[in-house]
Amino acid sequence: MSSGISRRSVIQAAGIGTALAATGFSLTACSSSGNAGGDVGSAGKSLAPFPTYVPWNQGPTPDLPATAQGVQAGYKKYPSSLAQAVAEKPGDGSKITVWFSSWSATPLPRGKNQFWKAVEEALGVELDITVVPAMEYSKKLTTLMASGQMPDILQITPAANESRFVLAKCQDLSDFISGDNIKKYPNLANIPTYAWKAAGRFAGALFGVPVERPIIGHQHIVNQEKFKQAGLLVPEVGGIGVEEFTKGLQQLSGKGKFAIGAETGGAFGFNAWMPAFGTPNMWMVKDGAFVNYLETDEFQAGLEQMVEWQQAGIFRTDALTIDGVQAKTEFLGQKVYSRVNSSIDFSNVSKENKGQFTIDIALPFKPSNGATPVHWLGGGTYGNGYTVLKKAPKARIELLLRVMDALAAPFGSKEWELFNYGVEDVHFKRNTAGDPVPSELALSGGDGPDSLPVKYVAAAPLPLYIAGQPDAVQRQYDFQQKVIPIGVSRADIGLRTNAWTESQQALEKQREDAMKDIVTGRKKLSDWPAVIEEFKRKGGAKAAEALATEYEAAQKA
Repeated sequence: MSSGISRRSVIQAAGIGTALAATGFSLTACSSSGNAGGDVGSAGKSLAPFPTYVPWNQGPTPDLPATAQGVQAGYKKYPSSLAQAVAEKPGDGSKITVWFSSWSATPLPRGKNQFWKAVEEALGVELDITVVPAMEYSKKLTTLMASGQMPDILQITPAANESRFVLAKCQDLSDFISGDNIKKYPNLANIPTYAWKAAGRFAGALFGVPVERPIIGHQHIVNQEKFKQAGLLVPEVGGIGVEEFTKGLQQLSGKGKFAIGAETGGAFGFNAWMPAFGTPNMWMVKDGAFVNYLETDEFQAGLEQMVEWQQAGIFRTDALTIDGVQAKTEFLGQKVYSRVNSSIDFSNVSKENKGQFTIDIALPFKPSNGATPVHWLGGGTYGNGYTVLKKAPKARIELLLRVMDALAAPFGSKEWELFNYGVEDVHFKRNTAGDPVPSELALSGGDGPDSLPVKYVAAAPLPLYIAGQPDAVQRQYDFQQKVIPIGVSRADIGLRTNAWTESQQALEKQREDAMKDIVTGRKKLSDWPAVIEEFKRKGGAKAAEALATEYEAAQKA
């Protein structure tokens, strides 16, 4: 695996002093920019319009239609014929350096990697790629930012002071993609507006290109047979009370089995339980002010329920020692009967399950606090991130955007198949139904779209398609139809302020640590008011004020 920037300089940057490590990047390194250390907020600034949405109309007709509210279009079978989404090769033969993350094994080197070569051939460029393990990406990204260097194309995920870095070091794309300018890049124009809004503005300008994800958010993914046996699957939201739901979970737990899987991350799946108690999604606007969900009675009611479940043995006592790989293995092995995760995870476990049991999704229960259940919607981008470009002359930026436009070719196109499955008879074969089936080389050989996921640089809207699993597609679609109408979004989506940007990661860690302490009994529920005060004192109060100002400015756009 090659690297497009000096590895030595990045390694040297890792040894910088503690003050620099704390801030996330070097203001000195960015001093050449007039925006270095400036205000990332958009209040009081001219606001670039978000790109015009122009849906692609050459693809297959979905079996299950999308809705204006955000329910995904569903495809129960793979298209029998594929369209051409890119008229001509976007590249000019030049080299492009790229950084992105991967959840899979390290890819084979460029010279031995057939998928790498195929992608370069399709794009008409030489790709000098650095792939970083996803669990290390935030740390590596912070080190890269501190080095004062960056590749041509960089995947950004939440990191300390990333917004200031973007404003200081990356290309302002407003003149290239705002409004109707995006029509020059038709596949990028096919990205829905909600994803662009989630990528947001920086000081009023557009810098990030989103990698779209469904807005459905997290869900309670269950073993259908076990949950039916316990009477926990009901046809409507609120169709079962939390007391009855808890009894069913207790019925499934015991003798080394657990109704709900939990692991080191995710705070015991709180983002499925809190909304059932009517809790707002992270931030809400009340009388013009921003209120964090930690401050609400609904959040505390959900937390109290989680404590009860832990004491009843519904979560395993050693949950915080379980990593994500083990958690999924235990779900598929039926040691635990449910897990809270994304719609992407629903698709993955449906494919990996191999028919051992039916994977389904439980609807929100009726809470004990008299509230109306809601569902937390996602932001609409992969990992709450986006892709940025290194500052360059206009012609170079246009080249990079053409490359990203090609990578964003939609489902139902020849290009989408290449970037998501690879080369036929090398990385996949078709089964009798016409579905692409990955080869061993693609699955575990380090050669294919999983180990070299260029789709994290730019991508089309994610289709609701699960190869060979039409019934699973229907179950996910039915779930979305029932919960998206009660869905609530975060009020801070796409808003940037120095106060929130600089404190968000630390405050979210404080929240998760406090929840873990209370659920496991290391602290008491009565300690929660102190958690709220600590949140406010360490930046939450200032963030709320700044976000309210930004929110007001955004409403005027």
